[in-house]
Amino acid sequence: MATTAETTSTDTARAMTYSDLEQLPEDISQRHEIILGELFVSPSPDLYHQRVSGRLQAWLFNHVMEHGLGEVFTAPVDVKLSEYNVVVPDLLFVARDRLDIVGTKAISGAPDLVVEILSPSTARQDRVRKLALHATHGVREYWLLDPDAKTLQALTLVDGLYQPIPGDGFPRSPVLPDLTIDLDALFAGLG
Repeated sequence: MATTAETTSTDTARAMTYSDLEQLPEDISQRHEIILGELFVSPSPDLYHQRVSGRLQAWLFNHVMEHGLGEVFTAPVDVKLSEYNVVVPDLLFVARDRLDIVGTKAISGAPDLVVEILSPSTARQDRVRKLALHATHGVREYWLLDPDAKTLQALTLVDGLYQPIPGDGFPRSPVLPDLTIDLDALFAGLG
C-alpha cells in the first residue's frame, strides 16, 4: 500500500472509488485520499501543524459563528468531490446556503473554502494535484498556509483558475467577508 503523498495505490489497473475507500480498515495514523481514482496515503501531521491548524480553526470558527455564515470543519473529514476524488482538507468552510452538501459521513460536493497546511510530506500534492482538483470541482477559495515560512497564499477561483487574492497583510476573502487574520498572532509562541 502507498505510504506517502508521493506514492500511489497498489492497484493501478482499476480506479479506486469512495466505496472502496469506505472498505479500508480504519487507520487514524494515516490520511487516505483519492485523486483521479488513485489512492494517496500520508502520515498524520506533526504537533506543530496541529497547533497551527487549531488556532486557524478557532479564528475561522469564531468569525463564521459571529456572522452566521455557515460551518467550519477540521480534518479528518472526507470531502467527496466525485466517486473518484475524495480529499481530506486540513480545514474547510461550507456557506450557510450550501449546507445541504454536509452529510452524516462526508461532505458531498465542493466546499466554499479549503485550507491546506503545508508539510514536507504533502506540500507538492497540495500545491499541484489538489489545487487543480479543487479548481476543477469549483471550490471558490483555496488557501495554502506554510507554517515554516509563516505565510498564507489565498487563492480565489476566477473562470475556472485560481488567482491570488490581492491585499497587503491578510488578503480580503470574498468567501468570508470582513475576516482578518493576524499571521504574527497566529504563529506567536509556536516556534
